[in-house]
Amino acid sequence: MAADIPALLADLRAGRYVEAVGRGNRLLAQSDLTRAQLASIQRALVEAYVALDAGALATAACDAWHAQDPAAKLDPTYVSPKIREACRWNR
Repeated sequence: MAADIPALLADLRAGRYVEAVGRGNRLLAQSDLTRAQLASIQRALVEAYVALDAGALATAACDAWHAQDPAAKLDPTYVSPKIREACRWNR
């Protein structure tokens, strides 16, 4: 359920990256998500995959995030170098 997105973000804030990946992928299995919700979930998955050192999965999630939100920006003031590196469209 889309109401689980705040719980996904809470998992990230608490450093529960494995739980975040599981929750994020369960959310993606839903068919009633908006583009903004999909973008938010994929963005969260990027962070979790980077934290778990799963580079290829982080890149795939980042590509999916960008597909849902082409205007997304990776401001180096707020976004870690590892996340920026995972996002090929940032180059």
